[in-house]
Amino acid sequence: MILIDLNKLDSSCFHGAYKDICELLGQQAVMILHKHYSGQLVSFPKKLLADDYIHGEIIREYDGTNAVTLSKKYGYTVSWIRKIVKAKKIDIIEIA
Repeated sequence: MILIDLNKLDSSCFHGAYKDICELLGQQAVMILHKHYSGQLVSFPKKLLADDYIHGEIIREYDGTNAVTLSKKYGYTVSWIRKIVKAKKIDIIEIA
């Protein structure tokens, strides 16, 4: 492990993606990420939130008339919004 005086560093001292992370999040974040993920190939999915969470939000917000608004908000097609809502209705009927 390399002992580094962070007070002597700026983002230009870091290599590649570490430089970008330093500029975005700071040196401490770079050191934490390096410690935990050094040597691993890490990719960040384009989608930040889990499907189950998004589907729950769509179901919660859906009022029968706002499928177009929800499709724009969550990046789904209107038909996919309706499928999510319909699937939830079927789940409720099967549980009852």
